[in-house]
Amino acid sequence: MPLYEYRCDACGRTFEELRSSSEADAAIECPSCESRRTARKLSTFASGAGSSGSAKGGSSCGTRFT
Repeated sequence: MPLYEYRCDACGRTFEELRSSSEADAAIECPSCESRRTARKLSTFASGAGSSGSAKGGSSCGTRFT
């Protein structure tokens, strides 16, 4: 299940919630003030996923064997 980030319009708190993608845009209660005036935010982590040039995972790119 994906992790979504939300912002409460009533108190300004940002929080995360595990929800199915079919429920992602449905109203959700703020855990701080219990308002349902919340909106899903675009996650910068999700929008940039897969674009890093990290050598994690055993890549030999740039490795020199002698």
